[in-house]
Amino acid sequence: MTHLDADAFFAAVEQAADPRLRGKPVAVGGERRGIIASASYEARRFGVYTPMPSVRARQLCPHLILLPGDFDKYEQFSRWMFSYAYDFTPNVEITSIDEGYCDLRGVRRPVIEVARTIRDAIRQALKITVSEGIGANKLVSQIASKLEKPAAFKFVPSGEEIAFLHPLPNRWLPGIGPKTAARLNAAGLALIRHIAETPVEWLSLVLGRAAPQIHRFAHGLDDRPVVPASEPAKSYSQQETFPQDQTDEPFLEATLRRMADHLFAQVRADGRSVRTLTVKVRYNDRTEDQVSESLVEPTDLETDVYGRLGLMLRRAWRRRVSLRLVALKLSNLYDGRFGAELPLDRSAQQREARRRLADVVDRLRAERGRDVVMRGHDLLLRQGAPDPTPRGLGP
Repeated sequence: MTHLDADAFFAAVEQAADPRLRGKPVAVGGERRGIIASASYEARRFGVYTPMPSVRARQLCPHLILLPGDFDKYEQFSRWMFSYAYDFTPNVEITSIDEGYCDLRGVRRPVIEVARTIRDAIRQALKITVSEGIGANKLVSQIASKLEKPAAFKFVPSGEEIAFLHPLPNRWLPGIGPKTAARLNAAGLALIRHIAETPVEWLSLVLGRAAPQIHRFAHGLDDRPVVPASEPAKSYSQQETFPQDQTDEPFLEATLRRMADHLFAQVRADGRSVRTLTVKVRYNDRTEDQVSESLVEPTDLETDVYGRLGLMLRRAWRRRVSLRLVALKLSNLYDGRFGAELPLDRSAQQREARRRLADVVDRLRAERGRDVVMRGHDLLLRQGAPDPTPRGLGP
């Protein structure tokens, strides 16, 4: 198993696209009230990191070249980057715009040789560097790729997983964030070997239901397969087929908003953001139309896209006859949450308030059912599908 992880991806792409930026401190982010989304390794030497306020970054590095994000360009580079892995195997799982897994076991050449070929081809053709970890499973290969970035190339032979993992801090295991790591440290479980030596029932006092899985990880065990995707990245999608063909635009838009609620809850649960929306319609004769739209920045909030869904529905609904189905897909995934403003900025405070509200709604619905919290479109849909007799259709 090989894990491929691009180094300082956004900043590296900017340097690759403009040779004048190479070797210089470059960051991607907001200029005045913004935060740093990506910093080149030249900038990191000055202490610039993500998500530092841009003003502070300029204080640390007066010669910092700060650029706005160009996500179309980043997505293009991502497709090019993974195309080199596809040259050797179809078993490629792209987990985010800048990292993914390759199962090279079916390749006739030695795995280390193929992994090195992929890395070298990306560096030579795209002028960006990637780190690669090679191991028996996803867990080991991912950690191996991240330990010594940038341009890491780490091979963990089969049978040496325990020796590799056990000296590492607990935070390297999937599912252990800063808060969980602090709880484990307080319990005297600072290293992965400490977790491996602790009975699962004791771990459950700190980790809850996640304890069995993390205990397996601590022993180097991971049976998660590589899941190839036909698209450049995993997507989230939902569709609804109506018992009777529909023409009521408010009802159809409300249906899309409810889909957005469901899909964005999944996005947040996975710690992701999405940038591209696709609305598809199927007519009463089974033909289809669809439209896609990319946001300026990725988001994990359905409230950021509510206003777009009605417009996209009208653009997709080209023939203006009754619809049998509508669907929503979220694609072009990014790890983490994105924001363009500083925490003290009013718009950022409002956005953070919406995020806190979304997290609360997610938790309540998970614990007590979806109907415990309802929005306006939920109330409209609760009335049931309207009379399908055509009305309100434009020319």
